Amino acid sequence: MQGTFGQVEFVPLPPRFAERVRWGSVVVGCSMIAGMVLLFGLTTFLQGIVHGHAFPDALVGKAAAVLPPLGVLAISVLVLSSRRCLRGDYLVVAIAASARNALVFTYVLTLVLILGSFAVPIVFRVWRDSSQYQAPDVLTTFSTLAFATMGFLAGMFYVRPSMQTLRKFSDHPIW
Repeated sequence: MQGTFGQVEFVPLPPRFAERVRWGSVVVGCSMIAGMVLLFGLTTFLQGIVHGHAFPDALVGKAAAVLPPLGVLAISVLVLSSRRCLRGDYLVVAIAASARNALVFTYVLTLVLILGSFAVPIVFRVWRDSSQYQAPDVLTTFSTLAFATMGFLAGMFYVRPSMQTLRKFSDHPIW
């Protein structure tokens, strides 16, 4: 069930699913942004209590604290922009493919950043007030991983719907 108009290929979507993409992408993207800002604020607050200041002393520690949340914010922006894959109730295949590629690239990059932020306190001494290497912040690491994974899955749901999803939202037997 694909159609072309000029050089652009369209796939018809059930109207209820297209509406879900329009509103769901905004809700998920904004929720991810708000949740990541709150998580980052909580982390810096707790680090301020434990160490006397919010960010690590070493530059590599500061990068490890800031880069994974920025990766999650990039995923949330991609989820917000998944609305641009729609033209009415049609999915523009080329835009959806580029959105999928961007989501995969950003998710893999965020996973690498999360793994790096988990390893930095083990390998480097990032706080001056401690003479030893410290355990990584497990709450922040796994929360950031959860945000990134949920955003990635929601984004893929919007830009690459399965046939089962299209059947679920369809009122017509063509799906």
